[in-house]
Amino acid sequence: MNYIWLFAVAGGAALLGFALAFGMIKQDGRRSIVAIAGAFIVAIGALGLGVYVSSEPTAPLRASDREGSQNRLPGAATTEKDLPGR
Repeated sequence: MNYIWLFAVAGGAALLGFALAFGMIKQDGRRSIVAIAGAFIVAIGALGLGVYVSSEPTAPLRASDREGSQNRLPGAATTEKDLPGR
């Protein structure tokens, strides 16, 4: 199901991009080719950065247990004693 939504969102964005590129080329061909090439370069760079970020490891996830040890960690949830004015 996630791939269907990815295809719908990415496909819609691609169709919009192609429609805009077609309109730009029809209006002013030579100038728009440079702008479209720049947009493709930025898109390829963003794709590369996204692949790099997604391949890096994330912070370890520690599940909650019966003793509530996750609340003694440095990044624990806020308690009432942590609120200002208490």
